[in-house]
Amino acid sequence: MQLSEELARTFQAMGRFLHEREASLSRSDFGVLLRLADTGCTRSRDLAAAEGLDPSTMSRRLASLEERGFIRRSPDPDDRRAQVLSLTDAGEDALRTERRRRVGSVTDALADWPPEEQEELARLLGRLADSLEAAPRPRSPG
Repeated sequence: MQLSEELARTFQAMGRFLHEREASLSRSDFGVLLRLADTGCTRSRDLAAAEGLDPSTMSRRLASLEERGFIRRSPDPDDRRAQVLSLTDAGEDALRTERRRRVGSVTDALADWPPEEQEELARLLGRLADSLEAAPRPRSPG
């Protein structure tokens, strides 16, 4: 198989693998909380753009996260008409728990791999992540 086919198969298998195990957060909620943790405070429209979602879809997701006490809205110090989003302590706890669960699930699945192969996989995945992060962003249409 070609590399691109193996990557697609791996990403699908990883998604299915994690989804089939009891999650404390949905994949979508995990992604939003993770992005908020990485960026700190941000506006909902910036979050929607970063996640590639329609603002109305993001608005519903954020309302659910806020209802569960995972995020808070505060006035934007630069523009009092706007609001910025941030994680609450409960949101940080939920994110930490879900990260631990995901890492533990994958670690358990690799338990029969020799340590040197686990280390090589970690090194190559890190290199792949670096390359993807460094790749030029496509220009937005319009």
